[in-house]
Amino acid sequence: MLCISEMTNSTDAFSRHRQDDLQSRYQAISQDSRYGHYGRIPERICRCLDYFKVSSSRQAVKERLHSYYLFIGVVDDIIDSSAPEAGREILKQLDNRNPFFDEGTKESHAKLVTEVFKCHISPETYPEILARLEELYHAVVSERTSATMRAYIEQRKTIGGLTAEVSYLLIRPLLREEHKDLRRFLQEVGEVGCLMDSLIDLRADATLGLISFKPTLNDHFNLISQLLREGLRILLKHPRLLGLFLEAIADNLLDFRFREGRHPVPQIDSPRAAVPGTCPVFQMPGS
Repeated sequence: MLCISEMTNSTDAFSRHRQDDLQSRYQAISQDSRYGHYGRIPERICRCLDYFKVSSSRQAVKERLHSYYLFIGVVDDIIDSSAPEAGREILKQLDNRNPFFDEGTKESHAKLVTEVFKCHISPETYPEILARLEELYHAVVSERTSATMRAYIEQRKTIGGLTAEVSYLLIRPLLREEHKDLRRFLQEVGEVGCLMDSLIDLRADATLGLISFKPTLNDHFNLISQLLREGLRILLKHPRLLGLFLEAIADNLLDFRFREGRHPVPQIDSPRAAVPGTCPVFQMPGS
């Protein structure tokens, strides 16, 4: 487990800005059931590292990925709640590499998870990660204006690939060497995962106006066909990961009820007490 006070370059900032309060608020966000799906992704990525025989500190990898996917979950929630311009504000916040925690940070889910995420980005990869997040934001905006299923599928694949690529860049400094095969694999899996999300959420997204065209029966068929082609291609190359892929699919389906009702992210008006004897920020699986 990892306390915020132990993260790189964050000790002084947190001690000056009510560290305990910030820690309990961050823990409350990470334990919100709507982000449960995102919180389980780091463990699956670590299992992919085992599959590719990549040496690293699994705990350090999990901690970085946890901060990233919680950040993605909160930001995705906000953007899907009809606030796409929030993405631009978050990019501005990330542009300042120095962690900053004040009362405004404490009261905003998005600001808090963004500041914690910044603490986990290594200086040598920060520029590339920021550039990829900029591309990711533009892809999300473009997705909403896709006029056809074909254009929509391409944007979704772009979003999934970029999201996964950032996860690789985030943990790259923790690896002994570059692993281009792992990087490409994560991108491909990210693309398929994003198509799976689309298949599950398509009807709800159309109802809420999150896409600009009305999907037809043929559109659904094309999305399913693309998903099957891409998914089977990966599975044929990596059959030993079938169990992991099925687990991810089941996780998405179980999480559907939390993605079904898109609504604004609630603010936490008062801090929740940390569990005695545990780290008040991250209680990682197996810790």
